[in-house]
Amino acid sequence: MSLPLDEVAARARRVRVLAFDVDGVCTDGRLFYGPDGCALHAFHARDGLGLVRAREAGIICAAISGRASRNVDARLGELKVPFIRQGIAAKASELQKLHGELGASVDEACFVGDDVNDLPVMRIVGLSVAPADAEPGVLAEAMAVTQRVGGSGVRREVVERILGAQGRWQI
Repeated sequence: MSLPLDEVAARARRVRVLAFDVDGVCTDGRLFYGPDGCALHAFHARDGLGLVRAREAGIICAAISGRASRNVDARLGELKVPFIRQGIAAKASELQKLHGELGASVDEACFVGDDVNDLPVMRIVGLSVAPADAEPGVLAEAMAVTQRVGGSGVRREVVERILGAQGRWQI
């Protein structure tokens, strides 16, 4: 269902909240376990700068993940992501709750997801985006698909698209 670029840009101009899944979006989806049994992730530094730029531009960022991991809290906390919601099965309800707290409409939200459990939330937002290597059913329903694959700067690419459409991306 990828939309024409001009429609994606029109939707991106309205984005005030950027929400995203973690595994498969912020990371490549692989999980490594340390000696203590804690899951380890690799995060791309370019994504970090993208989130900093989004925050500086006034875009509110939120992670909504089905899994819970201490290193996700650590990395996203380091980047000052104000809303880190982990262990969430009903992501659409969580995003609606968050928007209620913020006084924003879900039409002003972009959600980036990669797997079928992300589809309910992707179906209610103003702009849904999938990484290039998302599950086929997600690729079919996403309004936009990134050039990058999960864990390789997907969030940065999305931030550039949103801020570019809003005339606020600065190199």
